[in-house]
Amino acid sequence: MPERVTMSDRFTVKTLDRRRVDQAWPLVQTGRAANDRDAWRHYANQLLGTADSGIRTVEGEHGYLHGIYAFKVLPSPRHAKVFQVDMFLALDLIEPEAAIDVLLDDMDQMAVDLGCNAVHLHLPQREGIGASVSVALARALDHGHHREDLRLCRPLA
Repeated sequence: MPERVTMSDRFTVKTLDRRRVDQAWPLVQTGRAANDRDAWRHYANQLLGTADSGIRTVEGEHGYLHGIYAFKVLPSPRHAKVFQVDMFLALDLIEPEAAIDVLLDDMDQMAVDLGCNAVHLHLPQREGIGASVSVALARALDHGHHREDLRLCRPLA
């Protein structure tokens, strides 16, 4: 997959490379998207470097990470091919909507580039991260997403 950089006035969206996986850990940890650093590294390494998956980050002017999403292209009986986003986090104290909007726009373009017919966006619902998820949900709905299915989780271990 060729590298594509999306830019806004304040943010740049780029593909996370293996050298920056540990730099993303504080953001991932804040959003409680992984149990520990080793689990995060393992997850990131599985997604990076393949044609049908990856991790994209939104950076501010000084290289700080303000948001991240991980994706995988999957087959779908309803949409043929979907751009599945399992981790979507955006934390910007000044303008959280801007970071979220840049990531949502980037998802759409990446999905089109990869031949997908829909974007499936998974937002975390864990207790304690509700405010940022509420903003992300509102922005995603404004962006054209709608509730299509309900996803439940039953951990087995």
